[in-house]
Amino acid sequence: MNLCQLRIGYACINLSLKKKYRTFKLKTIQEKNIEKIREVIEHNIILLGDIIYHNIKDNIYVYRITAELIPFIDNQDMKNIFKEYHILESNKIKGELERIKKWQQEYNLRISMHTSHFTMLASPKEKIIEKSIGELRAQAEFLHQLGGENLVIHIGGAYGNKTETLERFKQTIKNNKDQLDLDLLTVENDDKTYTSKEIVEVCKTLNLKWVYDFHHERCNPSEDTNIVDLLRLHPPSKCHLSSGAIAPNKPQHADFIEKEDIKSLQQQLTLAGINQVDIVFEAKQKDLSIYEIMKPLKNGFWKIKSTQ
Repeated sequence: MNLCQLRIGYACINLSLKKKYRTFKLKTIQEKNIEKIREVIEHNIILLGDIIYHNIKDNIYVYRITAELIPFIDNQDMKNIFKEYHILESNKIKGELERIKKWQQEYNLRISMHTSHFTMLASPKEKIIEKSIGELRAQAEFLHQLGGENLVIHIGGAYGNKTETLERFKQTIKNNKDQLDLDLLTVENDDKTYTSKEIVEVCKTLNLKWVYDFHHERCNPSEDTNIVDLLRLHPPSKCHLSSGAIAPNKPQHADFIEKEDIKSLQQQLTLAGINQVDIVFEAKQKDLSIYEIMKPLKNGFWKIKSTQ
């Protein structure tokens, strides 16, 4: 049996380049400091292009963008500033966005975003749901400009009753189909509350994609479920992988990925009949964690260093 082929990437920060995304406070928007807003957003999008260019040179075709790339993207005053001052229409920004989308198409890059943990479509509070929908809509619009494929969300807390919360989550999405980009929306299993099995059931009902997080499944396993069978019947859109810093089944992420963890995930995917997959390494050492245990092949694929 041929092993599942792995395209490996990482999330948000590139440690090799030693450059950081910038931000500003809400006060900057309230005071309409347009120069500061323009400067920060131009810096961030140019850095995004630099990171993706660096990734391609290093055979990394999978990258998850920070949700903070454009600070306060869903804030109404910020939206008004964008419209009035044409922030995203400057030659610098337009040129960079076009360049990134061209690379995405040329190299079949997997570009995604994980929305904020404050984005809660299952909240019992209507105002939080409204704010969450606004944030997801703004992020989806931006992702489309890059050729992104996944806007990842969690269901969130149980709010005292998991069954009611799951129904509220499903109803929120059904009631807001015209505002949510269901082609991008991708739901992930978490390490405390909602298992892979529960996420798959929700995604089947709503016809959404899902992310399989190997470490979350280990911390919060799907009871009475063979995970290989689940993966075979419902292949994930992509995978996330981290190793436990304290213990294998504890949520906190380690600096690097344990070799046995990537081997175990690859074995699960192989047994499930999945030929290839995109994996985001969620290690604290970001891109450096890839080089630590993986060897590049070509076209974005990698193999475990010890694998012959």
